[in-house]
Amino acid sequence: MRFTIFLFIAAVFGSVLELEGSNFNEVVLESGKTTLVKFYASWCSHCKRLEPIWEELAEVYSKRPDVQIVSIDADKHRSVGKKYGVNAFPTLKLFKSSDLQNPIEYEGARSVEAFTNFIVAHTGVKPAGTAPAPVVALHDGNIEQLTEGKDAFISITADWCGHCNNLKPTWDKLAANFAKDSDIVVVGRVQTTDPEATEWIQDKFQVQGFPTLVYIKNGNLDEPEFYQGPRSLSALTEFINENAGTTRSEDGGLHPEAGLLHSLDTLVAKFVGAGKNERVKLAKPLTEAIDQLKTENKYSKEIRYYTKLVNSLVNGPYDFIPKEITRLEKLLTENVSTEAKDSAMFRLNILRFFNSHTTAATYN
Repeated sequence: MRFTIFLFIAAVFGSVLELEGSNFNEVVLESGKTTLVKFYASWCSHCKRLEPIWEELAEVYSKRPDVQIVSIDADKHRSVGKKYGVNAFPTLKLFKSSDLQNPIEYEGARSVEAFTNFIVAHTGVKPAGTAPAPVVALHDGNIEQLTEGKDAFISITADWCGHCNNLKPTWDKLAANFAKDSDIVVVGRVQTTDPEATEWIQDKFQVQGFPTLVYIKNGNLDEPEFYQGPRSLSALTEFINENAGTTRSEDGGLHPEAGLLHSLDTLVAKFVGAGKNERVKLAKPLTEAIDQLKTENKYSKEIRYYTKLVNSLVNGPYDFIPKEITRLEKLLTENVSTEAKDSAMFRLNILRFFNSHTTAATYN
């Protein structure tokens, strides 16, 4: 009996764009971007083994607007595969933005590091740097644009304010720590004594003193939360994590439990420890609980990966979890980018939690 779980029906899986014959030209040939394409078949075991590596590569390049990592089922969309001479799966081709008519076929090792080196060698485009980003400078003219659709933790300050000056190095470190999560949360500063206008902001938030610390949810400037807690780096970090669903530690790395959704612990343990037939029944309440978390507008990465592991334990490959743990543990010993290590550690935390609840019945 096959039980398929669809929590997301979209053209984006993680950071990988999933293409069809109808949009291949638009995305690959007309976007002006460099594109690494995986031509695959749904029945191909080599393609399935490549999938998690492909997702990691997409994460590594997710903050480069000029590079995209995509996949297309060339067995299903055969006209596209035929056009580019695809006669085996997976076939990987790099479409350089400067020479789209002559894609370069990839024939090297299938690792994140090897793929990255291949892209850099042919284009010079490296993954976005990991240097700490400065605090985002906000004022009346840009606050709505720069916080749109994101959470924002904002300090409203004045340069003559002693408490503001004492907070500054901590706030700068906070911004640096969350720079990798800039697509989720903005750490900003409104310097009221700078030349840019800030009167609208001060009136909007009814600022009576400095520093005023304001937290904005999902770009909603009309319902701010005023932070009144300790101003230590650990307290400010935990406050952001609790509100934005991020998993940063005080040193900027991933929290030891990054990725884990503890509200699902009991359901996951029962599901993982059951036999194959019983898991089909237990998958429904677990996926319903996962789906319910979407209403909180956070945990999107966690939800995607939990869903992937649930699917693997229902539909196969049933040994995905132990094999993936081995692969990612090996990856962490290699000289890879910080982004790749973060991505690997995030997945490992979830994989190890699932694996810790396996029983003799799990793989029988």
